[in-house]
Amino acid sequence: MIDAEDEPVMGSIIIEVEAAPQGIMRVTLDADGPRRAWWTALLAHDDAVMGAAPSPEQMANLLVRGSIDCIRLSVPSLVVGGLTMRLEPGPNGNAQIVSSGPARFRRAEWDAAVHAQGCED
Repeated sequence: MIDAEDEPVMGSIIIEVEAAPQGIMRVTLDADGPRRAWWTALLAHDDAVMGAAPSPEQMANLLVRGSIDCIRLSVPSLVVGGLTMRLEPGPNGNAQIVSSGPARFRRAEWDAAVHAQGCED
């Protein structure tokens, strides 16, 4: 029998990732929820890979895809699709890519990631 918390839910994801050699990545899967919780990680980007990107759009795509892979370490059920991306000023004077779109995930995995980081309300 599958617990209701183990059932995948549909929601929205917002990913903010700094375009810097070491950048902060923040994500929420509660984008439309009343208690938006953010999960944060410091990412080290491979300079050789980022430097080989043929365009800023390709670099943004690599940063977002890498961020999703990082999130899946804590939320393995995460499936995202149809992401939009835009460039904004970041928190440390760097550019950041903000990506958003629909997401499917197990609520229990997200709750555990938020709880482990101590970023819940």
